[in-house]
Amino acid sequence: MTLLILINSLTKSRNALLALAVLGLCGCSVAGPQMISKGRGAYAEVINRTANEQILNVIVRKRYDETFGMMTVAAVTANLRFSTQAGANFGIGDSDNYSGNLVPLSAGVGYEENPTISYVPLSGEDFTRRMLTPVSIDEWQLLGAQTKSPGHMLDLAVRSINGLQNSLLGSKPRTQQFARLIAVFDDLRRAGIINIMQTDGPDEERDAHYWHFSNYASTDQPKIHEFLELLGIESIAPVDGTEFKVLIRQGLGSSDSIVRMQTRSAYDVLTAFGAGIDIPPSHLEAGIVEPMHEDFAEERNSIRIRSAEKRPENATVRVLFRDRWFYIDETDADSKRAFILIKTLIGIRLADPAGEQRSPVITVPVR
Repeated sequence: MTLLILINSLTKSRNALLALAVLGLCGCSVAGPQMISKGRGAYAEVINRTANEQILNVIVRKRYDETFGMMTVAAVTANLRFSTQAGANFGIGDSDNYSGNLVPLSAGVGYEENPTISYVPLSGEDFTRRMLTPVSIDEWQLLGAQTKSPGHMLDLAVRSINGLQNSLLGSKPRTQQFARLIAVFDDLRRAGIINIMQTDGPDEERDAHYWHFSNYASTDQPKIHEFLELLGIESIAPVDGTEFKVLIRQGLGSSDSIVRMQTRSAYDVLTAFGAGIDIPPSHLEAGIVEPMHEDFAEERNSIRIRSAEKRPENATVRVLFRDRWFYIDETDADSKRAFILIKTLIGIRLADPAGEQRSPVITVPVR
């Protein structure tokens, strides 16, 4: 009798273990899609948030004249590890000795996630060159395609244009001519009279850009004339309602037939954005950070980065630096758009760092 009970128990346990194994295999097929649906969004959210914090930290440290470094996430590998557990207790002998004292069967299925994150430090000659090299007209065109303030974008992008200097944060303020040029350009762009297009002409002009003037009325002609005069461009076509174009070249100097434009670098833009930081008065008084060299007009400010002693809850991005919180208010739409611009700009300048950076890849297993 006891032997028959034992054989029967072993048979049931074997069937239970088989069922457990099948359950584990089914768990693999179910957990995979579930981890993608849950894990992908979580990883993307954290990578995006930390990238925002890194860029804001760079802007703040640059304003404080302190060194900074950047790292990009090169790869994230998440391994899933499944485990199954099963146990069975059987009694041999008289059932009176163990009845009610043993658990006949126990089982369990579990998994753990072990992500491995690879970072690439952005440093060295290549990083410096990318940050200090003037941003190309083509890149500025991509950045400014959807801007709501075309004049402000040109002000931020250009150091000089046909000999007109645009000192953004230097010891000399920008000239009145340049300020007027920006205002007229903004009006013409908003009215759809000036459009930036890419050439498809002769080889010497291929892949260049030009300003295309069209769709203007007689009442717009005086403003177009003023714009061309500010640039020092002689009439290359009759401004009588017909379409015409002005070629744009990247470079210094002036011309009476084309636009020569010297653009800023990503490093210059970081410096310009630093002008929008609310520096605590105690830091200025202590000499930790220098005041701006010029009275930076409010309308030229691309971004406002606030500061607070306590951790702000209404922040779209925030960093802790020198016991102060620096952040962008979540209700400040202009500053949020400006932050997207600088993040996109840095992304363009540092595209595919893993393919060209000579710095070692840092791989960190997370347990």
